[in-house]
Amino acid sequence: METQSAEVILPAQQAVVLYVLPILTVLVTCASPAMALAFLVRASHVGQELQNAVQRRFSLLSLFIVGLSPFFLLSNYVASNLYLYGIYGAMLATANLLADRLAKCRIWPGLAIWHALNLLTLIGGNLGPILPYTISTNGIVGECLRVSARYGDMCPRGDAAITWCDNVWVSVQLLVAFAYVLLHIIAFFLVITRVVHHYGGGSDGDFDSDSFRHATGHSSVPNSGALPSAGPF
Repeated sequence: METQSAEVILPAQQAVVLYVLPILTVLVTCASPAMALAFLVRASHVGQELQNAVQRRFSLLSLFIVGLSPFFLLSNYVASNLYLYGIYGAMLATANLLADRLAKCRIWPGLAIWHALNLLTLIGGNLGPILPYTISTNGIVGECLRVSARYGDMCPRGDAAITWCDNVWVSVQLLVAFAYVLLHIIAFFLVITRVVHHYGGGSDGDFDSDSFRHATGHSSVPNSGALPSAGPF
C-alpha cells in the first residue's frame, strides 16, 4: 500500500520522469519538422518550407504522423514502452520530410528499409531474429493496453492510480494507434513506389509533381542559404 500511495507525493526524480519528460518530449517532437528544415534553409524560410510541405502528399502524411505521435509520448515512461513508438515514428516522419524536400534518388532505398523495419515493429510479433531493434512483441496496440491489462483491463483509481493510465485516455490511444499504423502503411507503399520508379528509369519531376519535388539541375543548398523553388514549391 505504501508503494501505491508513493505516487501521490512524488519525489523529484519521479516527477521528472512521469510529467516533465513527457511534456518536453511532446514539445520537441512537435517542433522537429521545423528544426529539421532549419538545417536546409535559413531560419526565416522555415515557415514557407512548412507551407510548401503541406502541399505535397508525402510530406503532409509525414506531418500527420508527427502530429499523432504525442498521443503515445504522453504515457508512463516507467510502466510502459509506448512512448518509444511515438519517438521512432516521429523520427522516421521527420526523415520523410527531409527526403521529400531534397528529392535525391539514392535516399529512397535506405528510407524504404527503415520504413519496413518500423512497420514490423508497430505491428508486433516475435520478429526478434530479423529486426535490429524491437520495442514489444505486442506491437503498438498491445502496448497501449500493457498497464491496464495488469489490473483486469481497467486502470486503477484512487490511491492505487497509475500516472497516465486512465480508461478514457487508453481508449483514445487505441484509436490513434490504429490510425498511426495505417498512416505508416501508406507511407511505406509511397516510398516503395518511389524506389520502383527511380530504379525503373523514371525521372524525379514527372512522377506525382504534387507530392515530390523535381530537383534536377539544382543545387540542394545554394549559396543564398535557401533551397531553390521548383514544381509545387
